[in-house]
Amino acid sequence: MAAELDVSRFYARLGRLHAHFLKHRDGIWQGAGCLSLHRGQMNDDEPYLKSVVLHQYLFGWELPDTILLLTETGDCFVLAAKKKCEFLEAAVGKTPTGSSIIGLTLLTRNKSDGNAENYETLMEAVTAKNGSNGDKKKVGVLMKEWPSEKRESIGGPLVSGWEKSLTGADGLDVSDATPGLSLFMSIKEESELDLMKKSSVLSNKILKHGFIKRIEEVIDSELNVTHTQLSGEIDGIIEDPSKINLKVPKEHVQSCYFPIVQSGGEYDIKISAQSTEKSLKYDIVTVSLGSRYQNYCSNVARTFLVDPPKEVSETYEVLLSMQEECLRAMVPGRPLKSVYATAVNFLKSSEKSFLVRHLPKNLGFSIGLDFRDPNLVLSAKNSIHFRPGMVFTLSVGFAGVPLSGSAKSAANSKSAVKDIKEYGLLISDMVVISENSKSGEVMTKHGKSLTDISYTINDDDDSSDDDNGKGGAATNGDEEYARKVAKAPDNVVNGKRRSSRLESTNEAIQNAHEGTAERERRQIALMTRKNEERLRELARSARNKGDDGESDKAEELRAYDRTKDYPDSVLPNQVKVDMVNQCVILPICGNPVPFHISTIKNVVL
Repeated sequence: MAAELDVSRFYARLGRLHAHFLKHRDGIWQGAGCLSLHRGQMNDDEPYLKSVVLHQYLFGWELPDTILLLTETGDCFVLAAKKKCEFLEAAVGKTPTGSSIIGLTLLTRNKSDGNAENYETLMEAVTAKNGSNGDKKKVGVLMKEWPSEKRESIGGPLVSGWEKSLTGADGLDVSDATPGLSLFMSIKEESELDLMKKSSVLSNKILKHGFIKRIEEVIDSELNVTHTQLSGEIDGIIEDPSKINLKVPKEHVQSCYFPIVQSGGEYDIKISAQSTEKSLKYDIVTVSLGSRYQNYCSNVARTFLVDPPKEVSETYEVLLSMQEECLRAMVPGRPLKSVYATAVNFLKSSEKSFLVRHLPKNLGFSIGLDFRDPNLVLSAKNSIHFRPGMVFTLSVGFAGVPLSGSAKSAANSKSAVKDIKEYGLLISDMVVISENSKSGEVMTKHGKSLTDISYTINDDDDSSDDDNGKGGAATNGDEEYARKVAKAPDNVVNGKRRSSRLESTNEAIQNAHEGTAERERRQIALMTRKNEERLRELARSARNKGDDGESDKAEELRAYDRTKDYPDSVLPNQVKVDMVNQCVILPICGNPVPFHISTIKNVVL
């Protein structure tokens, strides 16, 4: 075997496992006197079996068809084939001083006697000081991998023979060690947290430079691709990050699961969902992807809104606020179930309390070497408490939310959202629990605010018809000219549509520099003319009022009561002229800020 065992790490982790077992033996370890944590045959279809992640944790590698026995006294026995014993030989006789582990005994597989002598040695260790007062002696095993009437043994002859020996022994009983192992491995050490952060960064970059870039190309070029095709492309990037210029060795990276892309009114926000063969629709698009870096998993999910009605945008903002509340509940000492309770209470106190029935059954799970630990799920009933060093995927969302008829009628006439009856929203992030923290720390940093995920690809040509009576023919001409000036250079370059069609993407906007100087010059000229017209209107109004004492009172200027009243076409990092409310909306630190034209003296480019 080419790999080498990290002896110091092996004993450090085995010692922590043993200490946790002794401390919580009568609790979560269910009174077991020893642990028989064997690994069956290699099976690529089940990469997250507890025995697999345990081997990766202790040895750094998976050792198929291997038996590991850890006793109450700290004796560790390993029964395996010759090459695997040679791999572990480096640790024999090197028990650290002060460790609770007494020693490591290697037993080599013996086909001549069917391992009878080896099984006898293991059985002596199992029965020694195990059980009292006539009680059956308990052996902790991984029950999900233990053979039963419905499941055959997943081990080869070596493991299956040991299973039969334990099952047929008098005075022995097996208990499930999985919950104890889950809790123990959920608390990450510093080196593990570092790998988790790197894995999270990897997923984040694949989302940003892989999926988002690709979906913008698809929408911009109006390509017809299916959800599975798009998922396959993203999966290929995860397996080979060099496709998006990430210098990560391919052998260090794997996909946690086949990426999930959904749109067109059919949404399943469970992690077990699958992409369909249907074509991508430009409406509400959800994506979930996960990557493994040196066997440590990460997960991220986002929802992208294309020409969204106001109702959908408001629901998304509720989801964002709910996630913030859930993060504040993820602190050491609080039970896992408090996250779900926080989400429910937040929704009940909001204006959209009906969304409670659209919540999933859980809001995430513990993650690490194991992608999803079923014993540490953020459900409504899980009473296990958060501890420093735990890492979770916080996955909040709504499924099956009906889209009202008024929302459809208010949507852009060309928007694909009009064709859906119900929709789903999903946000998933990696969260680490830190000591003395007031909330969980998010490790997947990709933006999720409404301006980060909302796109406008269709503009109604008659969006300002309501103001025709106010400005007359000349005003309508100016408005039409302003729309033409603002839209044409962004959407068309050299006769071709480009990614600036998705105008809310900051990166695309920053890259669309061609023609900006000319566009800004014409916008400034237009603003200057409108300012002059406004000043003339104010002068005429003042003359008509006369000297009745009211002229010295300043008129209060209020174009918008709140930010939600901004025009739908307001985009980050772009100047917007609102003809209806006579305002110029300027980007300041990335945030749109309105200025009434009467407050603008001059404009310098």
